[in-house]
This record gives sequence, C-alpha cells and structure tokens, in this order.
Amino acid sequence: MQADKNNEKISSVFTIIKRETMKKLLIIIACLIQLKISAQVREVDNFNSGWKFKKGDLSKGYDVNLIESDFLPVNLPHTYNVNDSFDNRTGDDSLDITYYYYRGPAWYRKIFDIEEKDKGKRIFISFEAANAVAEVWVNENYVGKHIGGYSGFQFDITKFVNFGSKNLIAVRVDNSYNYDIPPHRADYTMYGGIYRDVYLIKVNPLHLDHSLVSVVNPSESSACIKISIPVVNNYSSNKNYDLFVEIFDPSNKKVLEYKNSFGIKESRADPLNLEIGKIANPLLWSPDSPNLYRAQICLINDGKTVDVINEKFGIRWYRFDPNEGFFINGKYLKLHGVNRHQDREGFGNALSNKQHLEDMVMIKNVGANFVRLAHYQQDPAVLNACDSLGLFVWEEIPVVTSVGKEKFKDNALSMLKKMITQHYNHPSIIIWGLMNETVRDQPDDELYINVDLCKSLSSEAKKLDPYRLTAQAQMEVRGEDILKYTDIRGWNRYLGWYSGKFSDFGKFMDEQHKLAPDQPFIISEYGADSKRGYHIENPTYPDFSEEWQLEFHRSYWKQIMERKWIAGSLVWIMFDFASDEKAGNILHINQKGLADFNRKPKDLFYFYQSQWSKKPMIYIVSHTWTEREGKRNEKKTLEIFSNCDTVEVSLNGKSLERKYSSPFTWKVEYAEGKNIIEAVGKKGSAVVSDSLMLNYRIKAE
Repeated sequence: MQADKNNEKISSVFTIIKRETMKKLLIIIACLIQLKISAQVREVDNFNSGWKFKKGDLSKGYDVNLIESDFLPVNLPHTYNVNDSFDNRTGDDSLDITYYYYRGPAWYRKIFDIEEKDKGKRIFISFEAANAVAEVWVNENYVGKHIGGYSGFQFDITKFVNFGSKNLIAVRVDNSYNYDIPPHRADYTMYGGIYRDVYLIKVNPLHLDHSLVSVVNPSESSACIKISIPVVNNYSSNKNYDLFVEIFDPSNKKVLEYKNSFGIKESRADPLNLEIGKIANPLLWSPDSPNLYRAQICLINDGKTVDVINEKFGIRWYRFDPNEGFFINGKYLKLHGVNRHQDREGFGNALSNKQHLEDMVMIKNVGANFVRLAHYQQDPAVLNACDSLGLFVWEEIPVVTSVGKEKFKDNALSMLKKMITQHYNHPSIIIWGLMNETVRDQPDDELYINVDLCKSLSSEAKKLDPYRLTAQAQMEVRGEDILKYTDIRGWNRYLGWYSGKFSDFGKFMDEQHKLAPDQPFIISEYGADSKRGYHIENPTYPDFSEEWQLEFHRSYWKQIMERKWIAGSLVWIMFDFASDEKAGNILHINQKGLADFNRKPKDLFYFYQSQWSKKPMIYIVSHTWTEREGKRNEKKTLEIFSNCDTVEVSLNGKSLERKYSSPFTWKVEYAEGKNIIEAVGKKGSAVVSDSLMLNYRIKAE
C-alpha cells in the first residue's frame, strides 16, 4: 500500500513537471514562430564587422577609389580616444582645455553586399550612436548628417545602393568642440567614434516604425493601453491594410487584442493613435517584480503579413510627495542608487551589449533600485537591462556645465525629442533630466539663457510625455530660481570633499526644503574620491584614501535616511571614469566610484550593499588592505559590513563577541605575521561567510 502511495506521488510529481515543461515548451514554440514571421518580413542584420578606420580628415573620404593602405581594420563599437585622454597633454599650458585629447574628425569605411532578391525592399542604415557629428555617404552619394553624440539615428539608403553587387558606405565622425552642440565640455571624456552598434535593416515598402505604448490610468484592477503606431507607405499608390495588435503578459499569455482596417495614401507616413483596450488585474512592474508585457503589432496587406514589430512595456504608477517621498504602485519606497557613466578601462565608451549588461547587474547586486544615466542618453542595452532587472532610471540629455544660444537650444530640444521617443516604452524610466550644473559657470548677464532653455525643455518634455516627471541637477542657484521649472529639484552635493564639512550637507538641504516646500527633492550626486587599495588608518581631507571616502558616505547616508522628504539619492558614481581634466592621485580619472575603472569593487561598494541589499551579505573590511602595521599589543579596529541579524567573528581561531546590530566592529590585537579572520553572518535561515588573511608587522618602538 505504501509503495502504491509513493508511486501515486511520483506519478503526480511527473504530471506536474510535464505540465510545466509543456507550458514552457509552448512559450518557446510561440516565440520561435514569432521570430520566424519577423524574419520573413523584416531583416535586422548586425553591421559591426569589417570596417576600416583612419583618424584625421580627408577631402574625399567617401571616394570609392580611395587607397586605404593607411586605414586600420576595426570592428564596431569603436572609439579613437581609448588611450589619448590619459597622456601628458594636460601639462601643456598653451593648449585649450578642449584639446587635452584628440577632438576632431575621423573616417570609417565598409564594403557590403545587397542581394538582388532584396530589390523592392527599403534599406535603412541604423546607428545606435556616433559622437558627435556623423555624416554618411553610400557609393559616393551624400546620405545625410546627424548632430548629437548619444541618440540613435537612421537613414533610408535605398536609392543609393546597388542591388546584387558591392557597395561602399563611408562615415565621417567628428567629436570637435562646437559651441552650438551640447555638451561643450564637462567632467568626463567625450570619446569620438562609432561607439555603439550599427544595423542594416530591410523592410517592405509598406512597413511600421517605432511605436509608443502608453499605459493610462493603471491600477491593481486594470490598465488602459494606448499605442501610437506610425505606418509608412513608400509605394507610389494608395494602400489598404489591416492592423493586428496582440498584448502578451510576462508568461507570454495573450491578454488583449485589437484588429482594424485602414487606408494610407501613396508616399506618406501616417501615425495611428489607437486605444487597444484594458488589461484586467495587470501584473505590475516594480524593482522587486519587474514584470514586462509585450505588444506585437502586425501589418497585413492583401492577406499577407508585411511587417511585425514587438514593443515591451510595463504597467506601474508612481508619485513624488514633497514631504513623504516616493511611492511606487501606492507603496512607499526610498529611492537609492548610483550615477553611471558608460566608459570602461581599455575600451573607452565602446562597450559591447554584454559589458553594458554586466554593469547594470553589478548595480542591481549592490542593492540599488535607482540609477541616473549621466549625462546623456545611453545604449538601448542599458535600458533593456534596467527594465528586466528592476532599476528605476533618471535619463538625461547632455546639457552639462554650460549652455549656448539659439542653435544650441535647437539641438538640445532635438536631443530631448529623440531621447524621449526612442526610450518612451521603458517602464524603468521615471524621470527625464534636462540639464546638469549649468548655472555654476554661467556669467551673470547670461543666466537668463539658462532659464529660457530650461523652460523650453520642460515644456517640450511634457508635450512628448505627459506621464513622466522632469528634473535637473544643480550645484548652486544664482539669479532666478531655475529649479522651479522642473518637477523635481536635484542637488549635487560635495560638502566635505571640495569644501565644507560633512555636517553642512544636512543643514543645506534643510534650508532648501524650507525655500521650496512644495517640490520633491533628490540628491542627484554626492561623493568623494578614493584610489582602490589605498588605505590610511587615520584619514584626513582630502587624502584619496578609501577610509575618507567611507567616512564621507557614512555621514551622508545617515543624513539622507533621517530626512524622509529626500525622495531619493544617487551616489556619484558607480564606476571610476575617464575625465581628461582631473588631476587627482590617478591622473585623468574621476575616482568617486564604488568600483574602479575596471569594475573592481572598493570597500564603499560593500558598505552600500550592507545598507541596500535584501540578499544576505558579509564583508571583512578590507580585502585590499592585507599588509598592516602597528605597535605590539596595540588595539586595532576590525570592521565587518553586513546586513545580517547576527555576525560572529573569529581571529586566529579564537571566537570574538557575537554582535546583533550594525556597526559590526571589534577592538582586536593582531599577532605578528599571519592573521586569519573569519566572519559568519546569519539572516533568518540563510548563512553567509567571509575570510581574510592579513599580515601584521610590529613597528619598532
């Protein structure tokens, strides 16, 4: 009888496994079918390999007969400033700051094929970014120009290509200083090159463009879905078509559909603004549950599917309260996180999608729920990662440090429009950033230019996206209060690093809160520099030690947590980054990161992980300080960063006092020579541990 019962249990378990396996298999099959349909109607080919590159200018770099003997073979992403921003050029006082590294033109060329069978299709070349001005030629024909180094752009090259034979594409990229193009200069290196992915796209003459998904009046019980769908007809005749929209939930189950028929005149693009319907009891997006829906849009002509696109989106609502802070889906949440620049040691800003994902995973693992993409629109892979991982995003345009006049304003507005429309569907984005520290260096008689630009950008952002909030980050305000022209007041604070004391931070913020009690506040930047592995037992300002950096952040974090009305805070910065004008103890590097330029964590990373992460962790301070010294029998501080309920430590096999709350510190005497430290933390049923070998030298009396 017992055997029969066991067999029944085993059979039941296998039935459940089969059901789950079949469910997953059906999802995979559905996805594969979708991929097959998409491939039949729209080709998106990676165009990164097989380029040739030359730094410097040419009068006719697009000439098909150009001798390329002095060109270098490269694959994209690529930048021509990986190394030169670290040379000794800053020692030359005769150079203007904008020429501390090469800022000028370069050429990229590539031979490619377009098959004869593609005749009749529209051919697009799509760049995720090229810094800062890019001009494109195909087969010696001038295709177009794009201004701005951080937004995506594409050109229709159909009329310029040779079907069934070889083609030449040539791209001139120029990252020179230009008064009319943001940014002028800033505390980061402005790498030149085609530093993000490029794609060759082939579509039917009747096709779809990037669609914008709006979630209206979301709640726990329902959410209305509206989609703006651009339909393009490149035929020389009018066309009738059917539009079929399906909405799939995070498990790939269809929850909503829409069908209708339309007509479009020859040679035009029509935007369709459609109300698709309501989703009942939606699965909400949040940092803990980053649920993503998918809108599949099919364009059908004469009974045939001629184009298919998929747009992911999330359902959530949020609000900022001037006194109570931030709320997501009706629940309070303290926003805490980091700023992120996109460059990495040895790569410059030419990162792969895998490297972008690694960065965002590391940010999530430190326990952050919020990231500011400083100071520009970032790679689509970054936003996709934030959506999937559950990271709120403040994304901004590169209006940094200073502003220009009318042409600058036009370019800034253009950049804002591209950023919002290109990244509109990402549920992770909650804030559009308009400018950063623009008041600090602006002459008094030009402050009105700042205000005028801010007002124009804010107005345009609301037209483009009425569902999100705007913010700016300033270090000071002179003249008119510019911060009132965005929804959120962002403050960059470095008291205790550049000047002042740690305690001045809280006093300053309290004063600002009294001056603007009806606006939400975010600390958009705060930080201090350190060199990873550089330790001083008794740190002093500003010694670039990890200890001073830790003291700075302990104080700031405590003051931030004491003020609920500070809705969120963003450490400057997650990773050390290249800054050609910096002269710290590592030249040309801004060293305020939680990790170094090569993504190796500093002690500060583990401090914040102990404050932010829900996953149990423990870290002996410090793994980069294993050679120490002191007097015989001198008491030294041993510190553990942990979020556990209890922490127990042993030194050279001897157990020390168990502790139940942070800070986890002990006064210990190290033995001369090798010392073994072992730490164990417990949180509920979870157990985590860390160990460290430390060599201790007795100083002569």
